[in-house]
Amino acid sequence: LVMPMVRHLAIRVGAVGVVRARDVHKVPTPRMGGLGMLIGFAVAMCFASRIPFITGLFQSGHQAWVILAGAVAICLLGIADDLWDLDWMLKLAGQLLISVFVSWGGIQIISLPLGSLVAASPSLSMAITAFLIVASINAVNFVDGLDGLAAGIVAIGGIAFAIYSYIIAR
Repeated sequence: LVMPMVRHLAIRVGAVGVVRARDVHKVPTPRMGGLGMLIGFAVAMCFASRIPFITGLFQSGHQAWVILAGAVAICLLGIADDLWDLDWMLKLAGQLLISVFVSWGGIQIISLPLGSLVAASPSLSMAITAFLIVASINAVNFVDGLDGLAAGIVAIGGIAFAIYSYIIAR
């Protein structure tokens, strides 16, 4: 719903990608699609915090808000990259810093769905979590380039994660 406004904003501030030889599109394409995805995610989080049967997730801890803060920080880093074409090492350093913040904020992978693989220590759990967050960020970033592709892949991944989480919770 907000993508037309984000597209207009991207054109206005000059966040438009030039056509390269490896690109599918033939005309310059506005960037900053992550901002539209962030707005949708933030609105969904606000609505979810008011749903009676999951309100406890938002009131009992701060993990949901840490995820939102991390998403905002990653989006700001992405917008800076869209505007000024940041160096890959600077982007990676920012992604690592933000992912460690999210992990330190209480979002940690304790076990992986690979048999009975369990992280033995909190620091190892934080490192695995930070690595997987950075890998996920870059997986979405690398497939981006066509209108709606990143959002569609993230939607499919989100649905799969929701189903998996529901199965674990039961």
